[in-house]
Amino acid sequence: VWRLPIFTPHFCRLVLEELAHYEASGIPLRRPNGMNRYGAILDHLGMENSLRYLCRRVLRPIGSMLFPSLISKGDVDHTYGFVVRYRPDQDVSLAEHADASLLTLNLNLGVPGFSGGGGVFRGT
Repeated sequence: VWRLPIFTPHFCRLVLEELAHYEASGIPLRRPNGMNRYGAILDHLGMENSLRYLCRRVLRPIGSMLFPSLISKGDVDHTYGFVVRYRPDQDVSLAEHADASLLTLNLNLGVPGFSGGGGVFRGT
């Protein structure tokens, strides 16, 4: 598990603003996964090209450098980006699980006033 700054606070604010616009639009949000009831799939917000770019230009090079026997040029071409929202009256935690992916990027968007959000990684 590595921790590094990939996105600026400004970028994270822009993503949060876009999520707020999407939610305010009244367009139904599909659950991002079977464990979270609140959140959004980033492709539904028009971010599929950005996610592919991030994977090709940032995540795959880092992953192939760290795990050369696992990740090669043709890997990490498919993405499933989503956000989840935690609030005391909604989802409050995520059960222990295993991601079925070669690479996983977890990002805290830094909602003002949010505390907690620690993650535990096992078997890594």
